[in-house]
Amino acid sequence: MKRFVGLDGIKGLALIAIVLYHCVQQKMPGGFYGVDVFFTVSGFLIAISLFRSLSTTGSLNLRRYIPRRLVRLYPALLLLIPVIVSVCWLTERDLLVAIRNQVITVLFGCYNWYAIAGGQSYFEQTNPQILRHLWFIGVLTQFYIIVPFIAWAMWRIRDTRFASLIPLGLAALSGASMWLMYKPGADPTRVYFGTDTHSVGLMLGVALAWWLTRHNQATPQAPRVAGAAADSGSVHVNIPAIPNNIPNNIAEVAAKTTRQRLWETIAPAMSLTALVALIIMTVNGQQDNFAFRGGIIIASVLSVALIAGTISDDSWMQDLMKFKPLAALGRYSYGIYLWHWPVWIIVRSTLPRMIQGPSYSIILAITAILTALAVAFSWLMVEKTAAAQSALEVLVPYRNPVAKQIVCAVVVDIVWAVALVGCVQGLVHAPEKTSVQIQLEQQAQTLQQQKQSQQASQAQQTASDLMRSPTPPPAKPRHGMPTGDQITAIGDSVMLASSQGLSAVFPGIQIDAAVSRSIMVAPGMVNNDLNAGTLRSWVILGLATNSAISTGQLDQLHNQIGPDRVLVLVNGHGDRSWIPVANQALSDYANTHQDNVVLADWDSAAQTNTQLLASDGIHPSAGTDLYAQTVKQAIEQWVQAGH
Repeated sequence: MKRFVGLDGIKGLALIAIVLYHCVQQKMPGGFYGVDVFFTVSGFLIAISLFRSLSTTGSLNLRRYIPRRLVRLYPALLLLIPVIVSVCWLTERDLLVAIRNQVITVLFGCYNWYAIAGGQSYFEQTNPQILRHLWFIGVLTQFYIIVPFIAWAMWRIRDTRFASLIPLGLAALSGASMWLMYKPGADPTRVYFGTDTHSVGLMLGVALAWWLTRHNQATPQAPRVAGAAADSGSVHVNIPAIPNNIPNNIAEVAAKTTRQRLWETIAPAMSLTALVALIIMTVNGQQDNFAFRGGIIIASVLSVALIAGTISDDSWMQDLMKFKPLAALGRYSYGIYLWHWPVWIIVRSTLPRMIQGPSYSIILAITAILTALAVAFSWLMVEKTAAAQSALEVLVPYRNPVAKQIVCAVVVDIVWAVALVGCVQGLVHAPEKTSVQIQLEQQAQTLQQQKQSQQASQAQQTASDLMRSPTPPPAKPRHGMPTGDQITAIGDSVMLASSQGLSAVFPGIQIDAAVSRSIMVAPGMVNNDLNAGTLRSWVILGLATNSAISTGQLDQLHNQIGPDRVLVLVNGHGDRSWIPVANQALSDYANTHQDNVVLADWDSAAQTNTQLLASDGIHPSAGTDLYAQTVKQAIEQWVQAGH
């Protein structure tokens, strides 16, 4: 069997983009386009295997197709799930919220629709579901079910010019559905996870497979093909050259040779151009209107060009894509994709409690090492045996067993049995809410009670003041450390989680904090306090966690509070792509408005004291006043500087 040369390298590049997007999103904000490269490669390889079966036997050979797909997907999953659930049960049980539904829908190949139906709540965003990345497997599984019907329909009309219009039409329909269903500013989960809206790459891969198959059937000598196991399965293909239309004269042969030479000249350049364009998209892309209204379609088209130009006869792009480390990543891309996300989430949640302030590079390095070990074990002990023999022989080597197979089976049996015990515990006793969610709900209830008490007290004071004299405008704050009764604090869930500490450090502080709040609601809240006469002389603003912040938004707030109040800006901490953007805007604004703007560097404080953060790595743990002390220290330094 020959293999398509270069596809492993293409998958390796796509995998790098996806992993960096998951783990270092700030460095690769458009890494999600790597998924579309994978989809296109998978669609191409699965379809070409079906077309090969149709061309040689006239049948789809589903008796072989279905078991191969199951054996490719499920042995690795059946190791991953119990191991990960067990580790979460032992280390960080917050990660087990909703785990039963996750496991069930992953095993049935429909996790993507479960995620869509359940919505993406705030708590899922700050405490990501440990199996969320397997939405990709859901889409792929559903594609495996429908692609034989597509291939059969195309084969039925193979002698017409309309066969390729079937996958092209489905690709156009899918792209149009994503375009129309996407709502700017809203959560894009529906259009990104939906099989109906995110199948452009898969269908274009089918079309490419058809064109290559028909070309080989119409050409006396089939093009040299070589390498890649799709992340969907190791599909080794040898398309037979069926010379239905062998040229009858030398002129026709010469003309065809000229066309082939022209294609062999253009194809590598086209492939390289597509590669450069995809790299630019992954480095600079954002989850914005462009991505869901054309970007994913463009990435899929570029993936087709990249594949076609790489596997072309004697393409010099093959040498680039055969680079061994890159090809190795692609060869084991399925296992790496399965393991990297849960390992990353677990390490990020647990390591800060073991090591004082671990750097991001240390967390990444440990994640990479553990992922490599897990992938090696899964491949050598489970997937390789299942693919070469049978899934049952992984546990019980009953056909001509040798000592090595018996030892491997015993090791796998022990690991799987122990993991299964922990998995059952995790599934049965999974918490309904994360500790962060419980903490935030308690803090919200406490704040509501305090707010009601303050409102009652202010109403009494207002009535008393009105009987004496009009309320004077706020005096310009003295440049001394403010007391709590001089401070209004407006913030998001990070401030809400810190409200107890703020009240302890600044007794009498007025706090209005809630989950999922962003800078966009701040002007209205400030305006309400101004109209009610309750906006105090110091205003703390902690709204950098949930969205980017612009200079224009800060100008609006600065003008609202006026020159007689001091604005304290608290920056954000977390792995969201927009947080560095917001933090930079806050820092620049504080530097250019030093007379009455203070910057509290919560990001640095959190990075230095990761052991005081909750499991999500964003919110401070219950009982800590780190956030409040960071604000206090920033104000003290600002006052001492002579402002």
